[in-house]
Amino acid sequence: MSSQIIFLFVLIFTQNSRIHCSKQLDNIRKDYCEIYFGEFGENRSCSITDNIVTTEDYQMSLVVSTLKINWTSPVFHRWNIYKICNETDYELFKITVHGIRSAVDMRISPGVHYLDLLGIRESVGYDIYLPSLVITEEYVHYANGPQNVTFKYLNNSPLNSMVINNYIRKTMNDTKQIQIHNPNTFEKPTLTMEENVFRGKYNMSAVTFTDFSVKGLTVKTFENLTSLSRLIFDNVILRDLSFLRSSTLQESLTYCVMKVASMVDLQNFDKNTNLEIIEVNRYKSFENLTAFICEPYKSHCQFTIGFNKVACPFQCNCTYDRDKSRLEIDCWQKKLRTIPALPVPKKGHSLLVFKANWLAELPYNSLEGYKNLKSLDVSYNQLTSLSLSQLPESLYHLDISHNIISTLSPQVVEYLHSVNTFYQVGNKWMIYCDEYYLKDFFRNEANLLRIITSKFDDIMRSMSLQIDTSFIKMFFFKHTDNLYLEANEDQMKRAFKSSYKYLKAMELLNQYIGRFSAQYDEIILQHLNARCPYRCSCCVERQTGDFIINCRNLTLHFYPVIPNPIEYNTTIYLDANEISNVIVPPITLYIGLKKLHLSQNRLRELPLYMLPKNITYLDVRNNRLRYLTDNAVAFLENRENITKIELSGNPWECNCRKKTFLSYLRKHEPMEYETALRRVNITQDKCPVDCICCVDTSKSELLTLMIDCSGKDLREIPPLPTLAVGQTTLIFERNNLKKWPSSFLLEFSNVTRLYLAHNRLSAIDHLPEKLIHLDISNNNFTALDDRVRGFLQKRMNSSQMKLSLFGNPWTCSCEEKDFLVFVKAHAKNIANPLAIQCSGTGRSLIEIEEADICPSVLIYFTSLAVSLLIFALSLNVFVCFRRPIMIWFYEHEICLSLVARRELDEEKKYDAFLAFTHKDEELVEEFVDRLENGKHKFRLCFYLRDWLVGECIPDCINQSVQGSRRIIILMTKNFLQSTWGRLEFRLALHATSKDRCKRLIVVLYPDVENFDDLDSELKAYMVLNTYLERNHPNFWNKLMYSMPHDMHSKRRRSDEETEV
Repeated sequence: MSSQIIFLFVLIFTQNSRIHCSKQLDNIRKDYCEIYFGEFGENRSCSITDNIVTTEDYQMSLVVSTLKINWTSPVFHRWNIYKICNETDYELFKITVHGIRSAVDMRISPGVHYLDLLGIRESVGYDIYLPSLVITEEYVHYANGPQNVTFKYLNNSPLNSMVINNYIRKTMNDTKQIQIHNPNTFEKPTLTMEENVFRGKYNMSAVTFTDFSVKGLTVKTFENLTSLSRLIFDNVILRDLSFLRSSTLQESLTYCVMKVASMVDLQNFDKNTNLEIIEVNRYKSFENLTAFICEPYKSHCQFTIGFNKVACPFQCNCTYDRDKSRLEIDCWQKKLRTIPALPVPKKGHSLLVFKANWLAELPYNSLEGYKNLKSLDVSYNQLTSLSLSQLPESLYHLDISHNIISTLSPQVVEYLHSVNTFYQVGNKWMIYCDEYYLKDFFRNEANLLRIITSKFDDIMRSMSLQIDTSFIKMFFFKHTDNLYLEANEDQMKRAFKSSYKYLKAMELLNQYIGRFSAQYDEIILQHLNARCPYRCSCCVERQTGDFIINCRNLTLHFYPVIPNPIEYNTTIYLDANEISNVIVPPITLYIGLKKLHLSQNRLRELPLYMLPKNITYLDVRNNRLRYLTDNAVAFLENRENITKIELSGNPWECNCRKKTFLSYLRKHEPMEYETALRRVNITQDKCPVDCICCVDTSKSELLTLMIDCSGKDLREIPPLPTLAVGQTTLIFERNNLKKWPSSFLLEFSNVTRLYLAHNRLSAIDHLPEKLIHLDISNNNFTALDDRVRGFLQKRMNSSQMKLSLFGNPWTCSCEEKDFLVFVKAHAKNIANPLAIQCSGTGRSLIEIEEADICPSVLIYFTSLAVSLLIFALSLNVFVCFRRPIMIWFYEHEICLSLVARRELDEEKKYDAFLAFTHKDEELVEEFVDRLENGKHKFRLCFYLRDWLVGECIPDCINQSVQGSRRIIILMTKNFLQSTWGRLEFRLALHATSKDRCKRLIVVLYPDVENFDDLDSELKAYMVLNTYLERNHPNFWNKLMYSMPHDMHSKRRRSDEETEV
């Protein structure tokens, strides 16, 4: 707003500069009356007070550079006005003359006469007020007279015509404009103009008549107005139009307004060679008129013929827009194949809309009227090329959208630099990498951010959720047609000095432009069927035909959006950016993407969908990758001789979960693999050749170095790496080992897991002392000697060691019966024991009894001994597992007499009081459902149902404890933190101690980690006594058994239910 005010001030100052070059007069000279008396003598009256001069003929006052002269004498005697200043370079803002009563008074004089009398150089305005007329002059100079003169009727007087004619004659010949105006639109007074009224007015440029009935105009009236360019009759009655045949008017007139009551025959203007516009409301057409025919208050005018004598082309429409001063030739959708000869307008420039035709080639600029075009729209045609010789001389607007043009010559590009607006969307461009001029041109075009107006606010709203958009909005301005908002990215970059915040904001803006499809005049490339990615350079290698997308070192945060599949051989350079992930669509759709450069970014993953299926080169060096997925590795292995991949410089993880990738990494980047292995600090030695070493943390808190040499056709175990910390897992499956690893093998003692399946081993020499897993399945073992069995039995007892033995030709003989006993005794530690079979018979070793392989006459005694042994074991089991057995009997109602017990408190009202905190109310439902509604019907007491409202809580707790045969405590974390919970616990504990029977049942929930919140008494109870764990699989059977269950309880409850 402030800039607009400054501009307005400068404009006013410029317009008034010729006035302001003189000094403003603020005071009338003090000796004015002395000069007056010197001319007339002392017998005349004159006084001056506060810049007011009073004489017997007039009163003159000066206020703020405005001089008012009021003639008080009705009769003019002589001119007795004198110089009001000592110098001649003073100016006044305005002079007004009042008091003249007669139309023939000599005092009705132009402003120059009064300036001469007053000794003033110039005045901005001069007004003289008559009884029926006001005459106004503007920019009056003492030597040249006024620039403009206006006559304004106050009322209709027959003398007004005489006054106007006489005044015009007296006016200086340098006057430019005369306006005669009647503000009373209800009547049209007659204004008679005399023939010689404009004599000598060679500089007059405009004459205006408004709301009159004008008479007296003839050819001679205008013969001296050789500079008259504008003649306006506004709401005027004209009976005779013959004056229009004036040769002077025919040569000088450029603009004519004929708003007259009668019909105007436009043939009157057939000789007006310079006439540009005729504004008329009623007219008779004339076909050879080059001027534009405009109706009042309408911007579009009728066109007849150009000054080059070419009419509007057939099938086209031609109108003149006088607001924009242009001839619009509209040939839209006329099925035309060539551009015809075009008219050249008398005024302004021409615009050709040749949209949606069948044009295959532009005409040469020698075509009549074509080279004069300033705006050309040939969109939606069939053009294939542009040539400099086929373009108009100086276009400011060119639209070639939706044609078949694919390239531009250097000459055309140079030409387009001078075109103000250039639209090309819909053409598919092919830019070769050595066409630097074309690359620069389209880069500059892409820097013009054009966002469709209807989508701009939506984009700003969406972006505002992530960043402040106010600093972006300030750079966009609306296009003149309001089709889009435009900003120059180079200017924005300079304004914000390419700051990181700005770069990220602009990248985000371009993402949203693509997401909303909001780009106006998008540059479409043939190879992408889309625009080049933001800030990237796209071109075609001329020799190879490969398409190159160069986005190096642009601080890009996102992977460039390429919305369509790539079908051509393409290389994308994305090195030295800040890309951390890949967005959809998956670039596997880009079947033509052959080379992808992604080094020096922030990638953390390289999923399979990011790998184009025809990729031949992939560079992901110096990123933040830790591994490749198994799918990605499988893809790369299948293309081992086709795709080259660069992997160095990433922080690879040496984790056994990614063993597939580590194997691939060692094969293709051995130095990277060794670096990854040393990075975990478990060993500084190299991994054995053909093996994979990795760190396994899934089965132990200690670091485990896994050495996987499976499937390598090895005949012996190679030297192992020395461990700094941790333990070792050896996997030598599917090899050709015949000899057991030597006990002298370095680091063999640290082995905890040993996998030797599918080899040719037949004997075990030495086993590592820390071994917890041994797999010797599918070898040639027939037996295990006593030393090995003893070691394995010791490890199984101490560490629950796991053993795999199946797939070997085991000998099932009486000599090896100890092995049979060993397998059966440790079957739970042996994988798939049923699959261990005897050689030759195929019988499962588990199913074979010793009697089957060692028959004897002492079978009877053996059987007896076995029976006694079984009885002793059963008795021992019953004694040791009496409680679980009793629970099972009670659950299945077997031998209830064995499990029944006498209760001391059979007459109590409730079987159990359920104690819990109000935060655990949802836990109660399952206890009610199981205990009251289950097989064994128990009666529970809990506060939600059985306490009376308003009773004292401690009393209720005490009564519930005393009236129940059992107290079930739901021990949760909430219960431990509850004051009432601890009170219930203490009362239950005291009741148990008093009755000397175990009435208290504590149900412990998993969220209780310790009993630190309990006081010492309760804490001691929990430490010294057993309780039921809620997450125990046999919880409900144990709880049922802990409830009251005397011999007759079941029968009594059944009887009660029957009565009910």
